[in-house]
Amino acid sequence: MENIKIKKATIKDLDDIVGLAGLMLDFHESFDKYYTIYSKYEDHKEFYKNQLQKKNAQFLIAKDKNGEAVGFGQSSIISMPKTKAPKIGKLISIFVKPEYRDKKIGKVIFEQQMEWLKKNKVKYIEMHVDARNKKSLALWKKYGFKDYQINLKMDLK
Repeated sequence: MENIKIKKATIKDLDDIVGLAGLMLDFHESFDKYYTIYSKYEDHKEFYKNQLQKKNAQFLIAKDKNGEAVGFGQSSIISMPKTKAPKIGKLISIFVKPEYRDKKIGKVIFEQQMEWLKKNKVKYIEMHVDARNKKSLALWKKYGFKDYQINLKMDLK
């Protein structure tokens, strides 16, 4: 992780986040063209701008010594204040550019996300991983995540 800085992202990091999110979408499209619907669903810049401004969300961005964005993470908290339901953390994304993988950048982003969720008294954490992404599934299970739901989809022709 030498020469990599991870910090809380701000609106000034919007273009970097949009660029990284596009690469993440390309990665997911390699599993299934179904993911292309997300590129057509909403203006990414507007979407991430709104997400960055939410109080219950955290964005982290990793940059190399030259200031190039090499990874990011997004997490959020769902709570129902008028109920006794516990807060639920959502690990929405962690993405690191391929050439920067295996340098513990994703691990540090994850650890910082976990610290933020604990600080905010989250009781449970959920995440979604494409079932065909075996490497990510193995990694998340190593960190203690367990299967609890199966999402199915079907293409209508």
